[in-house]
Amino acid sequence: MATPVQPRFLPLEGLQLFVLEAGDDRLPLLVLHGFASSALAWTEVIAALAEERRVVAYDRPGFGLSRVKGSWRGEDPFAPGAQVGIALALLDRLGLERVAVLGHSLGGRLAYELAVSAPERIAGAALVAPAWDRPSRPVLGRLLGRRPVSALGRAVLRLAAPAAFRLAERRLWASAPPASSRARARELWAVPGWDEGLWRSTVATLASPPSPAPDAAPPVPTLVVLGERDRIVANRRTLALVERWRAAEAVLRVERFAASGHLPHVEEFARFVQVVRHFLEEVEDATPAARGTRTRMGGDDDRRETHR
Repeated sequence: MATPVQPRFLPLEGLQLFVLEAGDDRLPLLVLHGFASSALAWTEVIAALAEERRVVAYDRPGFGLSRVKGSWRGEDPFAPGAQVGIALALLDRLGLERVAVLGHSLGGRLAYELAVSAPERIAGAALVAPAWDRPSRPVLGRLLGRRPVSALGRAVLRLAAPAAFRLAERRLWASAPPASSRARARELWAVPGWDEGLWRSTVATLASPPSPAPDAAPPVPTLVVLGERDRIVANRRTLALVERWRAAEAVLRVERFAASGHLPHVEEFARFVQVVRHFLEEVEDATPAARGTRTRMGGDDDRRETHR
């Protein structure tokens, strides 16, 4: 039986974060959703992984049910540059000294940044269909952030969302999208203020300077999960980074999911949970990888488990 997932709102330095929690004991796992998504999209994975450990996920500012209150005084919480600090502040608030982290799409980039920025807090990182490039157009971002333009932009966003989602949905999935996918999208559109949050996150991203290339090898054991039929993010970019990181003697494993697009955790759910569980056990059970020795996790043949 899956472990019950408990939702709650957690005040954090002027933010009101929507948090999902389940399980206890062992090395905790922090789950980071992708752009225009929500922690709720990971409920099934959280419940499955929480059978063995504590799992925490939250809506990043701009997405889902999290909100920014007037007392926030730090860097723009919608901007990419604020996300590592928010994640670490959440870990502090929850009393979690050291965790593994799992991030999907642009959440994968954030998981990588957490590992590089605070390796003393991150025991291992799972990067699921990671997206590396954030659009940076500072002049456009400043223009779109002006009040009249912003109001018009949010109105257009509300009108265009259903059609845009249907177009994106065809590229997200390798197989035919289930009816539950569209139902979940409608639930997100029913959340008051979703358009403002998504607009502010988009504008803050455009207004930010380009993100540095992820050239530094992850300093913690890292699992990379790729859908072979991903049409949202080109796998060749990640595979090129993997080769560069391996040349720097990083501890890495790549798992390729032949029947998946950008959502391997949904399209091949059972295998995904098995792969992540095995990775987390390796990280926490004082394997050579967990102790920081520079050996490859799982050998050299990254395709060996594609049909397991």
